[in-house]
Amino acid sequence: MLQEDRFVRIQSLLASIDRLSTERLIQDMQVSRETVRQDLLALESMGLVRRVHGGVARVTQEEPPFVQRQALRVAEKRAIAKAAVKRLQPGQMVFIDAGTTTAILAEELRLISRLVVVTNSITVALKLAGTQAPSDTAQGMRVVLLGGDTNPEIPCTYGPVTLNEIRRYRADVTLISPVGINAHDGVTFGNEQEASLATAMAEQSSSLLVLADYSKIGLRSRYAVTRPPAQQTLVTNIHAANAPALAALSAQGLDVVTV
Repeated sequence: MLQEDRFVRIQSLLASIDRLSTERLIQDMQVSRETVRQDLLALESMGLVRRVHGGVARVTQEEPPFVQRQALRVAEKRAIAKAAVKRLQPGQMVFIDAGTTTAILAEELRLISRLVVVTNSITVALKLAGTQAPSDTAQGMRVVLLGGDTNPEIPCTYGPVTLNEIRRYRADVTLISPVGINAHDGVTFGNEQEASLATAMAEQSSSLLVLADYSKIGLRSRYAVTRPPAQQTLVTNIHAANAPALAALSAQGLDVVTV
């Protein structure tokens, strides 16, 4: 089992169990004690777990810095983005939040004509700026960057002004990329502002499309996005370790699309 796959397995187990023993991890992943020790040291250094006597404990999930996340699982995020684009139609209005997966999504949206993109992501807006249509045509794309305060860590806008602007629109689809998603907690973010914006976008649209690579399945963070599962679609990667978590999400009525 590759190290990245072991990381996903450890975090998936901790999504439903507060504490895991080293012995259980050795047996579950069929690796040596030293391999488990090194994995737990690496996960703890990233703030994803907390080592305790005899094993490891769950911590509230937080994401690495935005710049670091841009280089992680790019191929998987690209596959998700391509699948998400197939679920959109020309002429729709879509909300897009600020994340590394939605930044890749922006590169794929060029294929859809007459799309109206409303986003708080400066990265998404800049990537789509060259696709906007001249005022006398109806074939290109319209891009609306929401106003508000700027985030020093993520290239985006946020705050009360951004929330108020979101409420001016009625979109067909909201596309978000959260920290984690599981059957018990739903869609969650590590930042209250991000969760508030995602919730506002979801409330102002007809459907919610959740873009989450395989490492986010089964995870949870501090702040939830409230939306009935039956009104959500999850697009994620096929990964054997995530099968139980995806089955639990499907059982709640959420439409799960794997790529």
